[in-house]
Amino acid sequence: MTLILYLALTGLLVAFIVTFLIMPYIIKSMKRRGIVGIDVHKLDKPEVAEMGGVGILLGVTVACLVLFLGSGLIGIGFFDFRILIFLVVLLIAGGIGAIDDLKSLGPKVKPLLTALACLPILFYTWTLISLSLIPPFLPTYIPAPYLPFLGATRLTIVYPLILIPLAIAITSNAVNMSDVFNGVMPLTTLIMFVALLIVSLFMMSIGIPEAGLGLLFSSVMIGALLAYYYYNRNPAKVFAGDTGSLLVGASIGAVAIMGRLEIMAIIALLPAIMNAFYSLVSIGGLLERRQMRARPTVFQDDGTLAASTDQNAPITLTRLVVARGPLTEQLITLSLATLTLASSILAILTVFLIPFFPGVIIFWPFSLFLVIVPLFLVLGVYLVLRKKDHLGIRLTGLIAIMIGVWGLGMAGFALLDYLISYYQSFWWPVVGIFFVFGWLTLWHFSTRLYFRFEMRNSSLVTQTSS
Repeated sequence: MTLILYLALTGLLVAFIVTFLIMPYIIKSMKRRGIVGIDVHKLDKPEVAEMGGVGILLGVTVACLVLFLGSGLIGIGFFDFRILIFLVVLLIAGGIGAIDDLKSLGPKVKPLLTALACLPILFYTWTLISLSLIPPFLPTYIPAPYLPFLGATRLTIVYPLILIPLAIAITSNAVNMSDVFNGVMPLTTLIMFVALLIVSLFMMSIGIPEAGLGLLFSSVMIGALLAYYYYNRNPAKVFAGDTGSLLVGASIGAVAIMGRLEIMAIIALLPAIMNAFYSLVSIGGLLERRQMRARPTVFQDDGTLAASTDQNAPITLTRLVVARGPLTEQLITLSLATLTLASSILAILTVFLIPFFPGVIIFWPFSLFLVIVPLFLVLGVYLVLRKKDHLGIRLTGLIAIMIGVWGLGMAGFALLDYLISYYQSFWWPVVGIFFVFGWLTLWHFSTRLYFRFEMRNSSLVTQTSS
């Protein structure tokens, strides 16, 4: 384990140094070629270099090549080709993003193409199986994701053919849809990767070898994103573009699959998934930003953003945050980072609800204790942020919804585990599907009610102040 920790630290440092040093040249190159965007959330509307994701990709590429060589020369004793597979997934996702930056692919084509980025993960393992090369070579995925209360669940066909393509498509496009403010994408994904790194360390300590990949890849992404954040923080010198947001999102999906961190990654990514879910449901389908009939927020003359009152505007996470009243871009970034921190804490707590080995039983009083912890999380957020434009009140409501989504999901897993244990039936997958449908419906309506409540409070505050 000591060697893999050294490799992880090396990957982090290499990714940071390369990304940090190459980014100024990327910025100059993009500006010289006229590949720039307008920072619409600034009063003077400055031009900012686009496609900064190229710098992230270069940093990750060099770091992965160093890790690949290190795995054979000083690491695990043989060259681990899974590291190269991870890199190829990111190269495909970044390439799709670059094409979209230069020539728009459309809102329906892009998710389909990003799903294809999973093909290296699938073909590598299928090739090893067909040639009987396992061992000595190791597969890029194991079709038995760890689930709360249920443990390793065998999904031999569904996992590779449906869940893996969905994982890459959803994570890449969820991060892409949330990359709308200076510093938001690198800051929120940094928090997620730190959570996945912590979970990977725990899983390695109890004997889950695949978690070592989660540790290595999370370290590489942390290094690259730390360097990129320096240039993307407010006021931004560069935007990642779809090149960056798609490859960073795809990296979350790849880390989840290859490191067996599926459920923890989903929970850590919950704010971005919530944002995408709210947008898709309120719009009624996949649309580009320019195709929307109304924007979710309105940029005001004082430099703040307010929630749109247009009924056609989509409900997004940002619109929910500013529903009570206008906020500056910096405070919105802080709000989204706080929500991601909360979801990442829930992801870390979730790992303690998983029986990783047969015969292990989750201690129920302990699991109930873990449900109490999020309540203190809500209280802590309120106390720390209550004086910053009522951020405490704004965020506690959203965190409460997120905890409710998480809690209902955990309760569903526990119920399914109980039913499977005591009642044998082939209907349980159907029951699970109906539970998910009901869960999403409740999530949707609770969010709409919360949004109306916040908008009503906003109007009351306005009337009182006037």
